[in-house]
Amino acid sequence: MAKVSTVNLREIAAQAGVSHITVSRALRDVPNVSAETKAKVREVAERMGYKPNPLVGAYAAQIRRSKGTSPACNLAWLGSELTPGHKDFAWIRPYREGVAARAKELGFALEQRLDVEKLSSRRLASLLSARGIRGVVVPHVLYVGPELSKLDSVARVGIGPTPSAIPMHTVTPDHFTNMTTAFSHLLALGYQRIGFCEHLYGTTINQGTLWGSFLFNQQRVAKKQRVPPLTGLHVGSTHKKAESRFRTWFQKEKPDAILCTFAHVRDWLTRETRVPEDTGLAHLVLADDTPGWSGIDVMPRQLGSAAVDLLAAHIQRNEYGSPEIPKLMRIPGIWRDGDSTLKPDRDLNPDVDPPSHNHSYDWFEANFS
Repeated sequence: MAKVSTVNLREIAAQAGVSHITVSRALRDVPNVSAETKAKVREVAERMGYKPNPLVGAYAAQIRRSKGTSPACNLAWLGSELTPGHKDFAWIRPYREGVAARAKELGFALEQRLDVEKLSSRRLASLLSARGIRGVVVPHVLYVGPELSKLDSVARVGIGPTPSAIPMHTVTPDHFTNMTTAFSHLLALGYQRIGFCEHLYGTTINQGTLWGSFLFNQQRVAKKQRVPPLTGLHVGSTHKKAESRFRTWFQKEKPDAILCTFAHVRDWLTRETRVPEDTGLAHLVLADDTPGWSGIDVMPRQLGSAAVDLLAAHIQRNEYGSPEIPKLMRIPGIWRDGDSTLKPDRDLNPDVDPPSHNHSYDWFEANFS
């Protein structure tokens, strides 16, 4: 078992020639302690073999917050949807609510309306320091602001996948597993020709994870039942072109169920067939624009809560700036029955509902064991 250090703060203070309070602040990287003093204290602490006790540290932090001696604002949400000139997207609110609720539970105040778009990295760092913000949550797809890699005195955790190369701890939906869960439920409902369509932006953001998982899961059905995926759709300004591609694909491949990542598909599909009587439809990221749909609930509030837990852990350990090895926490979602797929005419296989997250095991064992 690991031994707890017997070196205490007063012994370090005596060696460093400062007070034990200064030692405590230096080891916690409090901004009002000079860089020279911090370096000296840390050098002495390391030489003496000091190791912080995380339980004591957590208790002390709780006491400071309860007495109101912690900074007025501890954490910040850096989404741009709440700043002037940006739309407040309804789908992001559950993520933000999860962050706010967990921050409150842990005793942190949360700043949610920082307008950082026009700030430089240096100015943002100064603003966060002045407000006592030691950690930020960054919803990747909604952050518009300066580069974050230079925030050396702030802990950072992102929410959602991103193609960015900037190292950052991140909490994200487990899209690969979510596709497997959805595919399994459609199979259990009796669908055989399962298709997949995704817009280009989604593929870029999640780095092809859903696409790759769909191709993997297709190996679970006979070759004649496999439907080529429809990807690279430009949804938005080229809406009509995307719809034309979809209609051509649908008429040629004739899937009896479709997994998708954007809401336009339902309008396009109802011009071709009846939903769900003739063709089932499931969304892989259920949100406010998919009321009543069947599909995957990625549990955004839980993702927001997990982001704060990860952030608090790094703040407690005084781990700030860009991590050498960024942590990626993937959280699987759950299937929700809705009106866009047929209702089961029998009880589903218990291996499918409630879902384990290894639905393809039987197929794997049959083909590779």
